[in-house]
Amino acid sequence: MEQSSSNNKGKTVQHQFDSFCRKVLKGEASNYRKALARRLQYEVTFSELSEKELNQLYAMDEYATDYYLFQVMGYDVEVKDALIGEALEALPEEKRNIILLSYFMDMSDAEIGELMNLVRTTIYRHRTSSLQKIKKYMEGKADDENKSEL
Repeated sequence: MEQSSSNNKGKTVQHQFDSFCRKVLKGEASNYRKALARRLQYEVTFSELSEKELNQLYAMDEYATDYYLFQVMGYDVEVKDALIGEALEALPEEKRNIILLSYFMDMSDAEIGELMNLVRTTIYRHRTSSLQKIKKYMEGKADDENKSEL
């Protein structure tokens, strides 16, 4: 009988411990669900953010080596695309200035002509020939890159 009595006490203690563990686990699960609910009140997925809110979440460092800087008639013009920057550097200064004023400063041919003391048709001619040279330069670079990849 003594064995059954100690055996019953052991089982009782084990049942009490099991019951205690279940209560603790249920309490932890409840606390976890409450914490998730609190977080959901304040958290938003990135897909729900507006473009303006997304832009506030990061900062980009800019260095002078990241872009080409051209000075045109007292204006500083930054060109961030390396291939376009190289193509513009390959042009004579006058033609480069016309391209930069036209496409980066949004000036019309008449405004550029007035600024550079040239006739509007001359500006047009320089701009179109410069664009053709830029196109050839960029196509040549693209061909060089394709050859090096093979």
